[in-house]
Amino acid sequence: MVCADLDLRPFYRLARQDPVMGPVTASLAGLKPLQPATAFEAAVIAITEQQLSMAAAYRIRSRLIHSLGERAEDLWRFPDPERFADAPASELAKCGLSRQKISYLKALARSIVAGERDLESMRRDPDAEIRSRLTDIPGFGRWSVEHVLLHGFGRPGALPSTDVSLQKVVGHYLANDQRLTADELERALAPFRPFQGLAAFYLSVAYRRPDKEANPSSAIHRSP
Repeated sequence: MVCADLDLRPFYRLARQDPVMGPVTASLAGLKPLQPATAFEAAVIAITEQQLSMAAAYRIRSRLIHSLGERAEDLWRFPDPERFADAPASELAKCGLSRQKISYLKALARSIVAGERDLESMRRDPDAEIRSRLTDIPGFGRWSVEHVLLHGFGRPGALPSTDVSLQKVVGHYLANDQRLTADELERALAPFRPFQGLAAFYLSVAYRRPDKEANPSSAIHRSP
């Protein structure tokens, strides 16, 4: 969950000579993304965050956890696929999920319960195979697949380039504050392969810091 096996040194060596990424990584040295405890939880996170702000999706997941999860003293255990599969659609709707997302979540949960799909087994697969298998899941498009690869499986090269907020963040640092297209974003982060997703994560964290405008490198322009 804390990505203890992720070696940041190769990424830092790539970033060190870059006028933008170098200062960003230096200011956030040691930062690693957290992973959900299970691949199913990562999939649920991806579905709830589709076309919503992170804050709105977080509120929905909090309601889901309190409605379907199990409490252990002051902590809550994330609901397992059985709870999602058995939960009435009305209960999920009260948590703030749309009808379409309820359909996606219940279909995924039921396929796992029935033994038709095993998300955990994907952890040992190469990125291309995971992408192929995730794309077969109803409701999983390009953004959701890359989101699960990056945040659920800890693959630092996964890049949800169609993410509107990420296009804004990367454009802020690498394109004179211009919002990028998905293709432009991928080209902007190409120098950091195979750590494009990790590079985007670092820029996103730096962007949310209150002192981000004090970073002179944020004004650097690159042609996307």
